[in-house]
Amino acid sequence: MSFGIHRAIWLVALGNLGISLVWQLYNAYLPIFLQAGRPGFAEGVGVQGYGLGAGMTGFLMTLDNIAALLILPYVGVVSDRLRTRFGRRIPFIAVGAPLAALAFILIPMALGNPLWMLLGIVALFLLSMDIFRTPLIALMPDLTPPAKRSQGNAILIFLYNLGFVLAAVVGGKLFTVSPQAPFLFGGIGLFLTTLLVVLFVREPEPAENSAAEESPSLPALLQNLMTEKEPSLRILLLAIFVCFLGVSALEVFFTSYAVNIFKLDSGEATQLLAFFGMAGLLGAIPAGYLGTRLGRRPCVLFGLGMLAILLTTINFVGSLVVVKVLLVLMGLSWAQVTVNLFPVLLDMGKPNQGGAYSGLFFLANQAASIFGPVLAGVVLDVAGRNYKALFIHIPVMMTIALLLIARVRRGV
Repeated sequence: MSFGIHRAIWLVALGNLGISLVWQLYNAYLPIFLQAGRPGFAEGVGVQGYGLGAGMTGFLMTLDNIAALLILPYVGVVSDRLRTRFGRRIPFIAVGAPLAALAFILIPMALGNPLWMLLGIVALFLLSMDIFRTPLIALMPDLTPPAKRSQGNAILIFLYNLGFVLAAVVGGKLFTVSPQAPFLFGGIGLFLTTLLVVLFVREPEPAENSAAEESPSLPALLQNLMTEKEPSLRILLLAIFVCFLGVSALEVFFTSYAVNIFKLDSGEATQLLAFFGMAGLLGAIPAGYLGTRLGRRPCVLFGLGMLAILLTTINFVGSLVVVKVLLVLMGLSWAQVTVNLFPVLLDMGKPNQGGAYSGLFFLANQAASIFGPVLAGVVLDVAGRNYKALFIHIPVMMTIALLLIARVRRGV
């Protein structure tokens, strides 16, 4: 990878950091705004909220995943087919990112006004984010040779995880100063990081002689997906969906597990997941080099196998110290999966289809984010709210994903 391309990937990854920053702050604080003021909700949150119940709040918080499920694949295909003097991806970033940053800053300013005003600003934020997320991610395969895409994706994931850490550490401190402060921090961060992409990333010219046939419409792309004789793409998308079913369940219910099994308070339980997140941050770059050197599929299979074993082991552990060690190992294993899985999917497409295949990845990912917590909730209800059932359910998801990946024959 030449220095120019390497620098461009880091700039694209900075944009991904901005995306991560606002998403984590949005997920952390919007539920507080929606529920504050309800009898029985935590006192002293310091905001004038809307007193909504947990069920309605949960529904409203899924709107971003539902919108993304419908919009991201479409935008990816459109960006493949777009031809402007500014490039295929940059126009979406130049329009969507500033609007998203502005709407994000306005979210806490709507507090005290009618609920419809807050939800209108949230809708603008979600729509604006969906305008540019897929084109920004698609810049990575545009700028990176296929053999180096594991390393390119590793840089994107590294900075995405760094954005998660910044949101947790800096955002938490800023919220104690003012509810507006973390949103101002996130909005400015998103604007500046994506501005660097718009100003300094130059897209390579697409292969014009084959642009039309290599960039089908979204209906044609989905029809080809269903009718293609070689099933590797369908199997891979199903594997992505299944493994993210497990991860979304872990993200949503792990704190409940820690509170119920280890009798921690919610703050201590949340801090436990930092061991998983930090290990994923530190393991991203090495995972990219291992995927390039040893092959993507072996790394993905190893990561999924280790996750299945480590997740199962948690049920037999009574020490928090050991749980922390397991979470670190799980974060390193998950890095092998996330860094190397996306490039496998990208390499199944043709050179001009980076946006379309990025959209397919988001399609499987976002669908899992919608259904994963619901499925895990059903499992827990059937188990009588025994949270140890979580660490039977999630390893099963990882094992199924492993068996599916083993059947993939393309892109590996």
